[in-house]
Amino acid sequence: MIKLSPNTKFSYYIAKGTISSRIKQTEGLNNQIFRRLLQLYEGKNACGIGVIKNSYNSILPEKKNVQIQPLPQRDYDSYGGGTRVEDSGKYITGYSIEVPTNKKKKLNILELSSFMHESTHVLDYLFNPKYIANYRQMCEKNIYDKKYFSLYERYFYNTKEMTANDKEEMLILAEKETRKALKNVPHEEKLIFLNFIKYSIEMEYHAYNQDVKYARILKSLGKPVDEESLEDYNKYMAFPEKIKIINKLLKEELESKRAE
Repeated sequence: MIKLSPNTKFSYYIAKGTISSRIKQTEGLNNQIFRRLLQLYEGKNACGIGVIKNSYNSILPEKKNVQIQPLPQRDYDSYGGGTRVEDSGKYITGYSIEVPTNKKKKLNILELSSFMHESTHVLDYLFNPKYIANYRQMCEKNIYDKKYFSLYERYFYNTKEMTANDKEEMLILAEKETRKALKNVPHEEKLIFLNFIKYSIEMEYHAYNQDVKYARILKSLGKPVDEESLEDYNKYMAFPEKIKIINKLLKEELESKRAE
């Protein structure tokens, strides 16, 4: 069994309450982090990763394992960063925020809103234990290696801009292909994977909203901003509609199992 380190979630007295209250907690903490990091950029457009890491971790209400990792220089133009779960195979120990840096391992202020996007993912994991618990189940069942996993990236995490007709067609295909891929999958495995899609979309929906919020703040302050971060990805990624599809499939699966 893969074990979860205490560093993967906040204790109950911090992470409690309804879904909406946890979202508010995440955003409140993200605001504190953003204000602190913005101070680091006073009079300059780049800041060292070590300083950012120390500032970030000093604001967390509990000591957790959150690393800030510079991306290899070769990835700078092709990959805008990401959040990685630290997984040793037997233990899940924490999180890493990967960020594109210059040769001196400094983060340009142009990347700051994208950094806050990844920070949202980390805080969502810390405030919502069910997210990291589901990740653990995915690893234990080797679901990441299943061939149907590609449908998540193709139909649910799809950042391609599309027209209204394209979006409607994509939503129909998403439901159809998910039903087909999971038709003969065992009940438990099916629930784990459907919840993975649901939680992933919820986190992406939240993170993209935070990304554009901080990009707009930076622009209002006259700071350099990556124009892509000002785009409202939600308008064509259709996260609420996709969550609705998954909720319907989860409900059907649970009702079917109860009927048995």
